[in-house]
Amino acid sequence: MTRSSEPASRPSLAPDMSFDSFRGYYWYRDELAAFCRANGLASSGQKHELILRVEAFLTGAGPKPEASPARTRPARAPRTGPITPDTPVGEDFRCNAETRAFFKSVIGDHFHFTAHIQRYRRERQRAGTPLTYGDLAREWVAEHERRKEKGYQSVIAPTWQYNQFVRDFLADKPRNTGKGIGDAATAWKTIREERGPHTYAEYVRLQEAGPTRPHRRKRRTP
Repeated sequence: MTRSSEPASRPSLAPDMSFDSFRGYYWYRDELAAFCRANGLASSGQKHELILRVEAFLTGAGPKPEASPARTRPARAPRTGPITPDTPVGEDFRCNAETRAFFKSVIGDHFHFTAHIQRYRRERQRAGTPLTYGDLAREWVAEHERRKEKGYQSVIAPTWQYNQFVRDFLADKPRNTGKGIGDAATAWKTIREERGPHTYAEYVRLQEAGPTRPHRRKRRTP
């Protein structure tokens, strides 16, 4: 699988990389975090947040190493007392045994932490919308019920390219009947280091355009 006029291997993530080159490739979260640490940027947060910081840095909109002040946050009083439905959700929220015990007490033993409820919590907190543990429990139940509807598909974040690729691969019954997640992961490996869209549609286009490129050295899976 080749792309015309493109380099044979993915470049290293470096401060002098062009914005277009950065946007053209797939990056692992640990690569993005390492770049941020090396260049005076915050390295915590979700993958999409790291991508935005790197993009801002490469375009000159973000802080440079010599201009990065020490980052401090005002101290916040930790939550005290047991968790109740009216307890506000703060920045100290943790997916731990205490939180799980609360949700199981109001939802049932079938409760488990989900990507959806984490995304819901972060979006509400970024928007400054008041949020309680009861709100999270109600949203979890609502999402659980939505999953029972025929044809329902959960939302996949734009940066979860692997997840979206696998979903689209398995949904393509005409081409992939009888194939499973392992086959989807193998297909993903052939496109994840290429420059350009890292989508199943692009994978199909390249498969139909010609023979695949010889397999490169083994890399870690997403």
